Amino acid sequence: MSIKVGIVGYGTIGKRVADGVAASPGMEVAGVTGRRYACKMDIARQRGYPVYVAPDGASEFQDRGFEVGGTMEDLCEEADIIVDATPSKVPAQNMPLYEAKGVKAIVQGGEDHALTGFSFSSLANYEEALNREHARVVSCNTTGLSRLISTLDGAYGVENVFVTLIRRAADPKESKKGPINAVKPVMGVSHHGPDVMTVMPHINIYSMAVAVPHTLSHVHTLRVRLETPPTKRELVELFDSTPRIVLRKGKEGFSDTAQIAEYYRDFRPRYDMPELFIWDEPLDVVDNYAYIMANVHQESIVVPENIDCIKAMCGMETDKMKAIYETDKALGIAKDKRCYT
Repeated sequence: MSIKVGIVGYGTIGKRVADGVAASPGMEVAGVTGRRYACKMDIARQRGYPVYVAPDGASEFQDRGFEVGGTMEDLCEEADIIVDATPSKVPAQNMPLYEAKGVKAIVQGGEDHALTGFSFSSLANYEEALNREHARVVSCNTTGLSRLISTLDGAYGVENVFVTLIRRAADPKESKKGPINAVKPVMGVSHHGPDVMTVMPHINIYSMAVAVPHTLSHVHTLRVRLETPPTKRELVELFDSTPRIVLRKGKEGFSDTAQIAEYYRDFRPRYDMPELFIWDEPLDVVDNYAYIMANVHQESIVVPENIDCIKAMCGMETDKMKAIYETDKALGIAKDKRCYT
């Protein structure tokens, strides 16, 4: 019997999670929500996803020939679990409905950790999500950092982390955000380090961030002090054998974020890159410090984690690496199976 997943919010994350659910064995899209008609809902209909709407927006859909499945309340009764991918702060308004309907719920990284009391990242704490009622899948940046840091911590032990994030100013579709002619720093510590600690409380991390006029991805530069430092070759082997991490050389045609995006534009739908991309040339180990530069595709990196979180919360799979492998295989991002042992 398939787990029925409701997707509340059919935007950047919601539409990708819906496609990921549809591709995953053992689960199905119970429906997606649209508050008002927008052209993106035509795509949902073409993909066979039932559309649920706000009561005051139903006529907009019906006038265009949509067969509306019902309201969001109806979707909550139909679904086993909800993935809420609505804009920041909206999931907090929706949570009382989920609780009243007795449906499990996943929110995204724009929400406060306190809303669910549990923040999820597959490689770091999959087992802690088993059979939970509510969870928060951390943001794109925190997902990338958590994947990387948990991998290093498991292999070598992490003493402390310093990271600078060069953040994209807006997603490609966003025309009302910026900056468009400035580098905008966060004044003081950024929220990303503390957010990593909601997943791995024992990690000592300090983060700084700037936003730049760019839409394709985020870039992280890290200095990580390790308890047992590896050689660079050992670090390369670790990343090559870790799920959802890709290590490539800039000289192969990946020398900047535009080249990465162009490669994935040809390689994947929507030029999605759910993996964390690490450049080989800047990678170095000096004394106890690893120096790393990584690229984060903000639109897709959290999708595998959402699928894994559904599996854990619904008790579909208790084995972390088996769950990750099956998700990666369904999404077309699987490495050699030996990477999942």
